[in-house]
Amino acid sequence: MSNRATFIHHIGIAAPAAVLDQVVAFYDDILDLKPGYRPEFGGLGGYWLYSGDRPIIHLLEDPNRAGDKSGHFDHIALRCQDLEAVVAKLEQHDIKFSQLETKEVNQVQLFITDPSGTSVELNFAID
Repeated sequence: MSNRATFIHHIGIAAPAAVLDQVVAFYDDILDLKPGYRPEFGGLGGYWLYSGDRPIIHLLEDPNRAGDKSGHFDHIALRCQDLEAVVAKLEQHDIKFSQLETKEVNQVQLFITDPSGTSVELNFAID
C-alpha cells in the first residue's frame, strides 16, 4: 500500500489585519519568501508566500483571532539554507531566537516567532 500523502503542500497562518503586512515583511526579509499569485477567496484578505514557484505559506486575514493558537497546532518547521545569512538577518531585525545543534541528525535549528505569534522552527543541515 502506498502513502496517500507525500509532502506538505503548504502551511496556513491566520493573522489579524493589523499585523498582516508585518507577517509578509517578516517572511520576505528573513526567508526571502515572496508574495505572489493568490486566487480570490470571496473577499477574504491574505497572501500566498512563494519559495521559487511554490506557494508554501498561505497567509489569511482573520479578524477574529488575537494570536490564539488553532487547536493543538504548535509550530511550523522549514528546511532552510545559509545559516549564517539567516542569523545575520534575525540580528539585523532584532528578532530574538534560540539555537539548538543536534549532531546526531546533522542539524542546527533556530526557533523564532513571527509577528502573528506563530512559532517557527528553521532547520539547517550541518555539512
